[in-house]
Amino acid sequence: MLFTTPEFFIFLIIVIIGIELIRKQLWQHLFLLIASYFFYWWSGSIHILLLVFVTLASFYCGYKIFNSKTKKNKRIWLIIGTIIPLAILAYFKYIDWGIESINSIVAVFGVTAQIPLLNIALPVGISFFTFQALSYVFDIYLGKLEPEPKLYKYALFIAFFPALVAGPIVRASEFLPQLKNKIRITSANLQAGVTLIIWGLFKKMVIADNIGRYVDFVYSSPSTTTSIYLIAATILFGIQIYCDFSGYAHIAIGCARIFGFKIPENFDLPYLARNIQVFWRKWHMTLSRFIRDYVYIPLGGNRKGHLRTYLNLFASMAICGLWHGAAWTFVIWGAYHGILLMIHRFFVGEKKIGTKNRFLNSNAGLFLCILTTQIFVFFGWMIFRANSLEDLAVCIQKIIFFDFAFTTSTKLAFIAGIALIVIFFVLMFSKRFASAVHNICYFDYLGLLSNQKIRYWIIYVAVFTALIILLSPPETPEFIYFAF
Repeated sequence: MLFTTPEFFIFLIIVIIGIELIRKQLWQHLFLLIASYFFYWWSGSIHILLLVFVTLASFYCGYKIFNSKTKKNKRIWLIIGTIIPLAILAYFKYIDWGIESINSIVAVFGVTAQIPLLNIALPVGISFFTFQALSYVFDIYLGKLEPEPKLYKYALFIAFFPALVAGPIVRASEFLPQLKNKIRITSANLQAGVTLIIWGLFKKMVIADNIGRYVDFVYSSPSTTTSIYLIAATILFGIQIYCDFSGYAHIAIGCARIFGFKIPENFDLPYLARNIQVFWRKWHMTLSRFIRDYVYIPLGGNRKGHLRTYLNLFASMAICGLWHGAAWTFVIWGAYHGILLMIHRFFVGEKKIGTKNRFLNSNAGLFLCILTTQIFVFFGWMIFRANSLEDLAVCIQKIIFFDFAFTTSTKLAFIAGIALIVIFFVLMFSKRFASAVHNICYFDYLGLLSNQKIRYWIIYVAVFTALIILLSPPETPEFIYFAF
C-alpha cells in the first residue's frame, strides 16, 4: 500500500475516523496496532509473520536483559536479541547476493559449478523494523531504557504504519512515552499533518518521479551516453533521491502528526552541508545516529587512538553502505564515504587545516566549501546509482576521461551553469545578499503554512493537490528506499 495510492488515503481516513470514534485509550492503541498490521499485510502479505516474530523476540530479550542478575546473563540475552533480527535480515536481504558473490569468485578460478540462487523475496521494510527492534534491545542493555511492560504498546512502536516501511528509524525512548496519553486528533495536528503530507507527495510525485525517468534512461546504458549527460543524470539523481526519500519522510511524519505523535526528522537541508561530516549529520539522520551509537561508538569511536578511529569510521560507513542494499556498489559507496570522513578528520579534525582561515570562514568561503562537499557527495551518488560494477567502471571512466562531446544546447547549459556559480560566488561577498540567501534557505515555510488561517491553508492544499494531479507522471514508482 503505497503512500501515493488512493487506497492508502482511504485507509488513512478510516483509521482517523476509527480513532476519533473510540474513546478508551487501550482500544485506541489496539485499533491502531491492528490497522498497522493490516497496512503491512497489504504490502508484505505472509511476511507479516516476520514482523510479529521480531517483535516478540526483541520484547522478550529486552525483558530478560533488564531482569538478569549478572552481567554474563545480560550479555547472553543481548547476543540472542541481536542475532535473531540480524539473522533474519541477513537471510532475506543478503543470502542471494552472497551466493552470487561466491559463484563469481569461484568462476575466476575456472570452477563451472554454480550454487543455485534461492530467489528469496525481500520483505517490505525489513531493514527498518529490525533496526528499531535492535535499538530497543541495545538501549535496555546500555541502561538508557527500561523495558515496556505492555506488549501491545511495544508492538505498536515496531509496527506503527507511517514509519514501518521506510522510516524514519524511531527509538523506543522517543515513541513509547507518547503512548501514555490518549490519542487526540486536534485541528492543529490535522492541519500540520496534512501540510506535511501534501508537500511530501509533491516532492515525490512531481519532482522525483519526473526526474527519475531521465535518470533511469541514462543509467540503463551508461556506455552509450556522453560524459556531460552522465554528469547531468547524476546531479538529477541526487535531487531525485533527496525528494523521493525526504518526501516519504514528510508523509510519514505528517501521518504521525495527525494522531498527535511526533517522530524524528530525517533530513536537515543536507545539500547545504559545508563538509562531509556535517552532511552525515543532516542526511538520513536517524540512520546516521543509529550507526554512530550502535556501531561506531561500540567499535571504540575516537577513544582508541588515531588509527583505530579511522578504521572505525571506515567500517561504520561500509556497514551503512551494506545496509542500503545487497550489491557491491552500495558497499563501495559506503566505503567511499568512510574514506571521505577519514580524510576530513585528518586534515580538519587533527591538523586543523582551514579552520582559522579567514576566507574559508567568510560567506564566499562557505559557499565554496558547500560546493566542494556536494561535488564529492554527488560523485558518490553515481556509485550508488550504478546498476552493476561494470556500469560503475564505465561511469568512472567517462568522468575521468571526459569526452567533451557537447551539443549546442549542452554547451550553452554548461556555460550558463558555470556563469551562475561564479556570479553567485561573487554576490556572496555581500553580507546583505548572503543574509538574504540564508534566510530564504532556512525559513520554516511548512511551519508558516501549518499555522495559516484555514481559508489560506485550504488554498495551499488545493493548489498543490492540483499540481500533483496535473504534473505527476502516469505511473508512480515505489519510493526508492522501499528497496532497502
